[in-house]
Amino acid sequence: MGKTLVHVTTPIVIQEIENVLATYPESPYQDLLSQSNIRQDLITYVLSRIPNHYQAIDNSEPSSKSQELQQLSSEQKLYLENWIHTGIYNILHWDNFPMPQTFTSRSISSDSLA
Repeated sequence: MGKTLVHVTTPIVIQEIENVLATYPESPYQDLLSQSNIRQDLITYVLSRIPNHYQAIDNSEPSSKSQELQQLSSEQKLYLENWIHTGIYNILHWDNFPMPQTFTSRSISSDSLA
């Protein structure tokens, strides 16, 4: 029985990006971030700034088990949301466009996703 290494952080980040983007106005934010290359840049931006976690899954286990999303603590969720908002701002370089009211700076320790 072999095992497969699964990166469990990516699906969590993707789901949280979807949740955060739902709070942004459709135009121009959601429209621009629906482009796959910009969306991939945002995912990469966030993943490169947070702790990443992996899990070894038995090859005999159903694949759905490996894709179950972990529950984040409130602190982890805020930490991740902060990086998503920051990533949106930095990737789009929108000095002319204010961030929506939903974004507020949060001071969360860098090891909160550990």
